[in-house]
Amino acid sequence: MSALAIIAASATAAHAQESAAQDGAAIDGEIIVTAQKRAESVQDVPISIVAISGEGLAQANVLTVLDLGQVAPNFQSVRSSNTGSTRLGIRGVGSLANTLIEPSVAVFMDGVYVPRSGSILGAFLDIESVEVLRGPQGTLFGRNASVGALSLRAAKPKDEFSGEVSAEFGSFDRYRIQGHVNVPLTDNVAMRLAGMAQWFDGPWFNRLDGKNYGGSDDVSLRGTIRADLGNFEWIVRGDYTRLKGDGVANFDFDPASVSPARLDFIRAAFNGGPDTNLRDRVMNQFIAQGLVDENWGIASEASLDLGGSTLRMINSYRVWTNDQLDGDIIYFPVSLASRRSLFDSKSHNHELQFISPEKEWFGGAFDMVAGLYYFEEDFGLGEQLNLGTSFCGILVPAGPGRTACSSFVANTGGTAATDQDVFQNVKSFAIYGQGNVHLSDKLTLTLGGRWTKDRKRGTYAQASSPFTQTLRATERLTFPGINEDRFTYRASLNYTPTDDVLLFANISTGYKSGGYNSGGGTPSLSVVDANGNLVSTRRLFDRETVTNYEIGAKTSWFDRLLTANATLFRMDIDGFQDRAFDGVSFIVRNAGALRQQGLELDLRLAPSRDFSISGSVAYLDSEFTDFANASNLPGLPGTQVLNGKPNTFSPKWSGNVAVDWGTDIGSSGMRLNVNSNLFFTSSQFVGTVNDANLQSRAPAYALLGGRISLDGPDGRWTVALFARNLLDKAYRPLSVYQPLGGALGLSNTVFPGSTANRVMAGEPRAFGVSATLRF
Repeated sequence: MSALAIIAASATAAHAQESAAQDGAAIDGEIIVTAQKRAESVQDVPISIVAISGEGLAQANVLTVLDLGQVAPNFQSVRSSNTGSTRLGIRGVGSLANTLIEPSVAVFMDGVYVPRSGSILGAFLDIESVEVLRGPQGTLFGRNASVGALSLRAAKPKDEFSGEVSAEFGSFDRYRIQGHVNVPLTDNVAMRLAGMAQWFDGPWFNRLDGKNYGGSDDVSLRGTIRADLGNFEWIVRGDYTRLKGDGVANFDFDPASVSPARLDFIRAAFNGGPDTNLRDRVMNQFIAQGLVDENWGIASEASLDLGGSTLRMINSYRVWTNDQLDGDIIYFPVSLASRRSLFDSKSHNHELQFISPEKEWFGGAFDMVAGLYYFEEDFGLGEQLNLGTSFCGILVPAGPGRTACSSFVANTGGTAATDQDVFQNVKSFAIYGQGNVHLSDKLTLTLGGRWTKDRKRGTYAQASSPFTQTLRATERLTFPGINEDRFTYRASLNYTPTDDVLLFANISTGYKSGGYNSGGGTPSLSVVDANGNLVSTRRLFDRETVTNYEIGAKTSWFDRLLTANATLFRMDIDGFQDRAFDGVSFIVRNAGALRQQGLELDLRLAPSRDFSISGSVAYLDSEFTDFANASNLPGLPGTQVLNGKPNTFSPKWSGNVAVDWGTDIGSSGMRLNVNSNLFFTSSQFVGTVNDANLQSRAPAYALLGGRISLDGPDGRWTVALFARNLLDKAYRPLSVYQPLGGALGLSNTVFPGSTANRVMAGEPRAFGVSATLRF
């Protein structure tokens, strides 16, 4: 099922349903969202939103945030070889998460900001709804919602005893069991406990050692207590997720990225060479692996009813740690080098919200939301490069240096040949407000603003052995403090000519603060004098700002049989924080200007309870309007001008189509449901560097999935058979340049600026069967 298959089919006012909607459920076929800090029908909110219920996620086989783009066009998600480096993007703009750079898409879990996107890779557990807010949300959601926000909401406790347990078996020895139980403790206090455990061997077969990789052993738990004391509601949540496995992703060697002669050389010199079939599930490389990812948090949400207005206080504390041994990072079938990556985030949020009654003040002419917000995070990054047994013999010239290198590996095991330790503290304070001026029954003016104050400080330390100075230069400094503030705003004119039509025109802004480049490389990016004082550094970059213009329509027709929503948008991004590559080092710097514009269209036709067809399509026109010093093609000196070229992960077309059919089986009370969904995207650049290299352009592809389920009487049980990537389509979610390609003689063998390229394999075809029991 696509996102549209469960989008609201009418635009009736949601304020009359608000109290019932607090549980996040769909009411009368409508999805209730909290995009404006109050519960409203998605059809009443003048923002481009994809809203998906928990049931919709299950029917579309959306298991994690990495699958979400298949039901939410213009939302992109991809992980790299390191699980902590996960990129979330909206309308083609996002940031890889293995640096200190702030995210472009703000993630919220039950209203709590989650600062690192790499910490949300666990399976969706007991999720009531997902909201993808496309376009800057800088007024109500803050500085790092510069191109949009992702809001996840877990189910709340209810005043009844109920529960669910399900078991699943799938391809590649995937076993999963999950469930929840809802228990009323007193007349006004209820508790909900949810849990999930998963075991997975992984789909990738490594020919070198005969083992499967990509597997995991995951556990996730959540507990929630809700007390409803009349005019006071208090919700306390606690959650824990642990991902444990090898963390391996399959990066095959693209044989077209080097000349036939160099490919023959690689195969002869390196134990047969890496796997070059981009359409199979086979790898051929030396692997050193291990992953432990833990994420936990506690949160409190207290709401006081002040005679129609609501005063809400949200407090939270979250911890995320990720320790991954990633190797061999050269991806060859010999032991060259591995990398240990460390992430450590500790954050706390505090937000005081005031929400007025809707259309009651000043004779129904005005309502508003306002708030105070404080956020602080201590974030640590670590990296250690370990030398493999073949490193010295291949990458160090013959002579005394190779002898010393071999002695180092023999005595230390090659461990921590380089050692990086980066720390950053962020403190952010904000005050915001947004009001609706109801000029008439049909015309509303929305005005909002947010003032944000950011402070950053941190340190950088990089140590390197004599044998790895060409990879990581020794460097140590205390970052200059960053203190900045920014005002972001939103203005929207909304017109409802009928109850079933909403027309809107928006201008909204967002920003990401300036920061520190944490990438290692050589030569050193900082210059210090003889006394250790900082003279200059390339480790600082400035803020990124976004101005967004939208006109849109949300409409329902023929007594809710047809829903049609459309948004035309243009995002102008100044000071775009680009992650450049100079052959060895990754450097975050500000590009001049980027323009992202296009159309988002969502349609749903539901002529009967038994049948619906829906589709979403996004057109995206991406262009750098001013980028004079972009990364040059690999191996070429200097920079290049990318004016007129698109940003990475910006396909011109993407979308999905879903067909849902169901029928009752006689008078048995059972029901058969059949769901199919097709996701498609046009070609796009999927490299980690903006250099317009055709070698990193992925071709268009489409993925077909489906689900057949049988529900028992009263929905007490369900059995289902499902398939993902049913046609076993090979596709390229990400590409990276071959590490040390220049040192291995793999550059400029096809055309000047070409280099060996690695292609991440997409998820192969997978089947599964599940059984669910409800009580």
